[in-house]
Amino acid sequence: EVFVNALAKSAGIVTTSPSASVGPNATVIAGVSTVGLSVGYLVDNQHFRGGTKIVSIDSTSQVTVDRASTNTASATNQTVNFLGVTTAFTASATEKSILIGGTFANNTDNQVALTVELYDASTSVGVALASEIPVPAGSSFVISDTGKTILEPTDELRVYCNAANGIDATLSILTGVS
Repeated sequence: EVFVNALAKSAGIVTTSPSASVGPNATVIAGVSTVGLSVGYLVDNQHFRGGTKIVSIDSTSQVTVDRASTNTASATNQTVNFLGVTTAFTASATEKSILIGGTFANNTDNQVALTVELYDASTSVGVALASEIPVPAGSSFVISDTGKTILEPTDELRVYCNAANGIDATLSILTGVS
């Protein structure tokens, strides 16, 4: 067993579409530019719950997401931010690891929102360890004291931020656990 620090410098990939259309209780976002988008990007818009992700890119102007919108009427001219993933740590292919804690420092002059996800490679499912956590300018968010998170072989710790290059992540991990 070995303790390691996993570092992710300047996490935060953001693509913005300023003129999107969202139907009521819809899983399709239309009127967006899909340039630079990928399946798995988080959707940041008031009509979708935290953790909503792109599941398919349908055309050059439309994506499908994994959760229905919360609006009850059509919403046009919506600004939608798509948050790209930064993989901060990938567990060994042969051994388990344990997340002991982590610090996420805001690199910007404004408050940012941070999401930290555990991606279970064996089931292809990601779940939030922290979702849309506000991190004020000049501050940080710390994961500690709440229990340890076990990562199976090839599981990943992923970071999303609503500001480009907005977060530095330092994770303390025990590797080589049998």
